[in-house]
Amino acid sequence: MLNPFWWRAASKENKLSIAKKVPGGMERMEKGEIIPEWEYITDGRLGWEVQTGLGWKLRPWCIESLQYPRANHTRPHIVYTMEDYRLIGCIDCMDDLHYINYLYIRSNEMGRCRDCGSCYVCLPHPEPDLIWQDEHH
Repeated sequence: MLNPFWWRAASKENKLSIAKKVPGGMERMEKGEIIPEWEYITDGRLGWEVQTGLGWKLRPWCIESLQYPRANHTRPHIVYTMEDYRLIGCIDCMDDLHYINYLYIRSNEMGRCRDCGSCYVCLPHPEPDLIWQDEHH
């Protein structure tokens, strides 16, 4: 069951704790302004992230790659291979999807992603002598 007296007291305690940490915070809250968390969270792991500049940005393990123009048939992604084929995961449509589109492309052929339309071309490696190959396989 909800207790309105408890919630009123908890809200008042929260406002007082924010007013202690943010100069002029009480006046701003009385005007109806919402104070962002990075102004008053200073302790714990979240406070450490805010102080070091990691807070509310992408986590270090979720690094986004550079954004290149989307590949089309006039400038496809070039993938070099030592084999006759290559299995490629599409990189242009992965930012908003929860699955990866794989393309099976033979050497000297172009393939197109079925979702985003990005083109990939598979070419033989220009300098195969620089690639180390296992002698036993």
